[in-house]
Amino acid sequence: MYSAQPPDVPKTLSTQMQSHLTKRAFPLIPQIGVLALIAALLVLIQCSGEATDTTAMPTNPVVKASTPATTPTSPASMLTPAQTPTPGPTATPFVTPTVIPSPTSLVPPEGLERGGVLRFAVPEGSPHMDPHLTVSAGLLTWGAGQSYSRLFKFDTVGGSAVVVCDLCASWQQLFPTTFRIKLREDVRWQNLPPLNGRKLTAQDVVFSLKRQATPGFPNAAILSNITEFTAVSESEIIIRLAAPDSETLEKLADSHSRIVAPEVVLANGDLRRGPTVGTGPWITSEARSDRTSLLVNPDYFDDDLPYLDALEIQVVPSESARVAGMRVRIIDIAQASYAAISDAADSFDTIEWVGISNPAAGVEIALNTGRGPMDTLVIREAMMLTWDPEAWNNDFWDGQARLSVGLPDLGIGAGRLLPGSAFTDRFNDPASASSRLSTKGLVSAGNVIIKVGEFGQNYIDQAFAMANGLASVGISADVERVSTRTFGDEVWIGGDFDIAVGAPPPVLSTTAYLYAVHHSDGPWNSTGYTDPEIDRLIEAQAREYDIVKRTELLLELQRRILGGSHRFISATRTTYWMWWVYVHDFDPRTPRGDSDFLTRVWVTERPA
Repeated sequence: MYSAQPPDVPKTLSTQMQSHLTKRAFPLIPQIGVLALIAALLVLIQCSGEATDTTAMPTNPVVKASTPATTPTSPASMLTPAQTPTPGPTATPFVTPTVIPSPTSLVPPEGLERGGVLRFAVPEGSPHMDPHLTVSAGLLTWGAGQSYSRLFKFDTVGGSAVVVCDLCASWQQLFPTTFRIKLREDVRWQNLPPLNGRKLTAQDVVFSLKRQATPGFPNAAILSNITEFTAVSESEIIIRLAAPDSETLEKLADSHSRIVAPEVVLANGDLRRGPTVGTGPWITSEARSDRTSLLVNPDYFDDDLPYLDALEIQVVPSESARVAGMRVRIIDIAQASYAAISDAADSFDTIEWVGISNPAAGVEIALNTGRGPMDTLVIREAMMLTWDPEAWNNDFWDGQARLSVGLPDLGIGAGRLLPGSAFTDRFNDPASASSRLSTKGLVSAGNVIIKVGEFGQNYIDQAFAMANGLASVGISADVERVSTRTFGDEVWIGGDFDIAVGAPPPVLSTTAYLYAVHHSDGPWNSTGYTDPEIDRLIEAQAREYDIVKRTELLLELQRRILGGSHRFISATRTTYWMWWVYVHDFDPRTPRGDSDFLTRVWVTERPA
C-alpha cells in the first residue's frame, strides 16, 4: 500500500480549490465513509456467489528484427520489421511553429456544479505504482497514473480524439525527423516531498522519457523510433527520430508516457512502492491493490480543472458485485456486460449507459492462404459469402458489434475506417458462393479445420455457425477448440491453422498493427498473405504526417486488405459503462489509455 498525505489545506489551498469547496454539492467522503463503502462492496462480492472467471491470455512474442522505422505500441516489446524503401508520399512537415490550443479553454458546461466525489468501480487493479514498469490500465488509465502528466494528451471533446498539448506550450517540426518542443512556464510538481512544488524543467522530461525508453522496460517500444531526447534549455526539448513517424505525437500522448521526476525515482531505485508525485490534475492520497483515492491538485496549471474534488476508484473483479453496488448507489459508475447494464437500465430509469466499440478487438477470422483450398482467392471469397456476420451479431453479440478490417482507431481524423457498406457484398450470399466454387470445379472440398480459441462461449458458438455455413455449399469443416495460450502460440506466432477464430493480436498502434499483421514480413502475418502494394502503402502511411493524406492511404490499405479475403474482424469488442443521471459528461473513450476526460466530469447532488 502507498499512502501520501497531501499538504496541509490551510497552507496550500489555492483560490480555485477554495472555490471548489464553497461550491461543493456535498462534503468529501470522510475516512469512515470510505471504510464503510469498501466493507459494503466486500459484502456484495460475497453475496454474489460469483467466482471470477479469468482466462489466461497468451504471452506476446518478442520478435527480433533489423532496425525498425516504426515500432509497435502494444504492451509487448515486439519489434517491427525493417522498412523496404518504396515509392510513395514523402513526409509532409507540420506548419512551424505549431501552438496547440488547450482543450480546457472550452466554456464550462451550463449548470456546472463544482466539487464532490466520483465513486466508480473497475474490474482490475494495478500490480504496483511505477508507470514505466507496467502496462496495467489499472494504474495508467484508472489509477494513480492519473497524477502524472505527459508532453501531449488527447482531447476527446466533440466525439473525436485530437492530440493537444499537456505539459507543452507549443511544438515545431524542424525536419521530418526532428521536433522542438517548448514547455509551459507555469507547471510545478505537486507540493509533496521530495519535490515540494518545484518547477518542472526540460531536464525532468528528458530524464523521464529516457527512463521509459530503457531497453527491456515494458513501455520502451513506444519510444524506440526516437533516437535522441535533448534539453536545450530549461524549457525546450529536441526530439530526433530514426525515421519519419506519423504517430510520434500520439506516442508522446500515450498513457504509458507519463512524466516522472528524477529525485523520486532515485530515492528508492524505482516507483513500485511510490511515492506518486506528478504534475497532473490529481494528487494520489492513497493507492492500494483494491482501491485508489485521488484528490484534486490545488496547484494544477489549469485553473479551471478538474471539476470534481476527488475520485474514489474501487477494484471489484466481480461483475455482479459492481452491478449490485450501482443498484444501491454505493458507486456512481460501473463497467459491466451489455446484459447486466440493459437489465439495470430497465429497472432504473435514472441510469444511463454507453458502449464504446474497439475496431481492433473482438472476434477475428483468419484464413491461411498457404493451405488448400484457402490458397485460392475465389474460394476464400466463396467461404466468406457463406457466412452471416449480421446474424452472428444478433445471436451472439447482443446486436452491438460491427465489422472491421482490424485497424486500430483513435478517432484522430474522422472517416479513416471503412464504412459498413464496404462489407455488404462480401457476406451472406450462399448462391454466389456456390457459383464461384463451381467456376473452380470445386463441388465439395476435403475437411477444413476451424481452430477457435476459448476466449468465451460466444467465440465457440460462432465457429460452429461458420462450419454450418461452409457445409451449406459442400465444404466440410470441423471445429477444434484450443486454450487461449495455445491459440497465441499456434495461430498468432506459428500460423498453424486452416481457419482461425479468436481474439486478434494485441497491437494498439495503427502503424505497429499494419507492420506486424499485414506487411509481407510481419511477425504476426499468420495468414501468409502478401501484396507488394499493401507493403508500399503501409510504409507510405507511416511517414505521412498530413492527416488527410494519411487517411486516404489508410482507406486504400483497408480496401486492399479486405479484397484479399483472408482476415477481418466479424464482431468488434464493445466495452459498456453505466452511471446515474447525477453524473454529467462521463465519456469513457480512452485513446491510448488516456482518461483525461475525468477532469471534465461533474456531479450534482445525489438523491437521498
